[in-house]
Amino acid sequence: MSKIFPFSVKKHIIAIFLGVVATVQLPAFADENYIGIVKTYQPLATVLHSGTESTVDVGVKLYPGDTLVTQSDAAVGIIFMDGSVLSLGSETRFEIVDFLFKPAERNVSFISKVSKGTVAFTSGAIGRISPESVKFITPTSTLGLHGTKVLIEVK
Repeated sequence: MSKIFPFSVKKHIIAIFLGVVATVQLPAFADENYIGIVKTYQPLATVLHSGTESTVDVGVKLYPGDTLVTQSDAAVGIIFMDGSVLSLGSETRFEIVDFLFKPAERNVSFISKVSKGTVAFTSGAIGRISPESVKFITPTSTLGLHGTKVLIEVK
């Protein structure tokens, strides 16, 4: 079951989210293929990239197709190259289905899949340029962005 919770979210996801927002500085993405970077985390989180699983750490680069998984009492804070900020709560499975950011061409897309867990998201340039290009797919629905912030819980 998917729900959007405007105010009721677990304390640790709020703490991670606020920590990421407070330290937001766009990372240097110069001519790299990666699309985001882990800015904060609480242990027991992994990223699946091209079939290889590795432990999440500050500075880990993310790519389209990556899946992040948090265990109990874990959380991850991410900033994407368009300035979007994403926080994952404990026991969350989040996949970056598609991320394209070529603003000069107005060619942008942020599509993700939330299989379970809690996600807090504040949109960046993609949400401002083309709100309809930001989508969160859950087991029971697809959520589109019609503002700047969204909270999602999938059980």
